[in-house]
Amino acid sequence: MNFQESVDYIYSFVDFERTGQITYNTRALDLKAFSELLVLLSNPHEEFAVVHVAGTKGKGSTCAMLASVLRASGLRVGLFTSPHLLDVRERIQVNGKWIAKDSFARALSVIKPVHAHLGLTSRSYRTTFELLTAAALLHFAEEHVEVAVLETGLGGRLDATNVVHPALSVITRIGYDHTGILGGTLSAIAAEKAGIIKENIPVVVADQKPEALTVIKRVAAEKNCPVVEAAREFRATPSGTAPTQTVSFKGNGLKLEGIRLPLLGAHQIQNASCVVAAAKLLSSKFPSIDAASIGRGLAEVRLMGRVELLRADPFIVVDCAHNLESAESLVETLQELCVSGKKIAIIGISTNKDARAILAIMTRYFDKFLVTRADTKRAMSPVLLADQLRGLGAQIEAFDSASDAANAGLSMIGPEDLLCVTGSVYLAGQLRPFLVESAGRFG
Repeated sequence: MNFQESVDYIYSFVDFERTGQITYNTRALDLKAFSELLVLLSNPHEEFAVVHVAGTKGKGSTCAMLASVLRASGLRVGLFTSPHLLDVRERIQVNGKWIAKDSFARALSVIKPVHAHLGLTSRSYRTTFELLTAAALLHFAEEHVEVAVLETGLGGRLDATNVVHPALSVITRIGYDHTGILGGTLSAIAAEKAGIIKENIPVVVADQKPEALTVIKRVAAEKNCPVVEAAREFRATPSGTAPTQTVSFKGNGLKLEGIRLPLLGAHQIQNASCVVAAAKLLSSKFPSIDAASIGRGLAEVRLMGRVELLRADPFIVVDCAHNLESAESLVETLQELCVSGKKIAIIGISTNKDARAILAIMTRYFDKFLVTRADTKRAMSPVLLADQLRGLGAQIEAFDSASDAANAGLSMIGPEDLLCVTGSVYLAGQLRPFLVESAGRFG
């Protein structure tokens, strides 16, 4: 297969990300069957150490920061994340570089006949995510990575990444997302996320609400796992003003002073605390991880689409906030910028999200909404979004075309204003290249 054929192949299977219709049970998400595939691929996931990351909020940022820290320590590092913003290859990286097209095609060419063979049995694999996970693990083994950071796709207990036996587990902040699948309470959602905890393997935990933390600690105790509460273990002291933020960490024999953190928002300091705690634990296995490499790795991290500031005069921001927690973080972070002029959002939301609740948060900050939709079947109609915003008393304009909304937004802003794309990973990915190119028009 060539690259395009390999992409067509993986998307010929069920892709829950695109459909939004998830069958969440052990029959549809069969880890035993997925393990059989990996056995026939010579168990590539056993060739390197793994850090396994689950959570509702901040897991992508945490994975990116941790991978950057490990690279700064001189290690060869694999990174598997989801969803992608621009290109499916960005999900699979080695030392910060996307998997090459020919390598992607080669991995799927190896997997396809094995997959087809197992498909003759009653337990066949039916999801795009499983095939991408297998491709990532195979690529990491072929590239001889020393450690891989794996982000769960959904939940944790039944996620394809949960076949690994990690050196360390990390659970970021847990909140309400996919409640129709993972459960309607924080306790139920936490139980699914805590499904990544393995016997005798330490787990780093972000600051959690009590009901979530209780569940995590109970599962960890049942599996004899030490729990490191990152915010308690390492005291963070922020300094500086947005859009530049610095932070110092102190705890457990480690002291980091004045670390520059390129990712905006106080929530990223919480995520960085998890990274510092994880790095400290991993240093017993990888002695090259020290205070200097942790600081350097945090300062060098780059991440698209997470309150990503493309320009500061005017402020142009690309973000993927698509649930209540991420919407709250976006608003809190943008408030730190102290924008004196207009604040305009280009927004599109998927049909499986609690749009009204997300919009209610957004209306606390934005003066005007340019309502549109991404080029995906999951996108909510701009008409329906506009109706919900009218009910919240918002000022709106509706656009059938995302590019028309972007052009309109750019024409409305001056040096003291802010324009932010948000509400959907798909919308952010679709408009980011255009906004990167267009940002230069302001001189």
